[in-house]
Amino acid sequence: MKKLMLVVLSLALTACAGMTRTTPDQEFEAYRSEVRQQRDAGTITAVEGLQKLRDQFWKTYGRDGDSAAHFAFAIALMQSVEAGNFPANEAEALIDAREKEMLALKMSSRQVASSYEYPSN
Repeated sequence: MKKLMLVVLSLALTACAGMTRTTPDQEFEAYRSEVRQQRDAGTITAVEGLQKLRDQFWKTYGRDGDSAAHFAFAIALMQSVEAGNFPANEAEALIDAREKEMLALKMSSRQVASSYEYPSN
């Protein structure tokens, strides 16, 4: 009986160790896809979608000057699109390009911070 319990316990621990966790980047991308689907379905406006993305981005990565500026620009641009003052496809292209750049900077800053090597004495 004791051996059976040890086998069951070791299998349970092995199963827990093998579980994969999603990264913050993967979670944000999944949320971004969900918001895009809502926007495409017409349940939310583009401005509401950007506001949701902004809130989730700050929750996931923290608020900084670059992201605050990006989302302020993107929301203002989409408000212009909704008012009919700017072409939607151009606004989407500008926002997508800046968002990819911002996410790439976030990823590279984490890699640089985690790859620092201390000098030997």
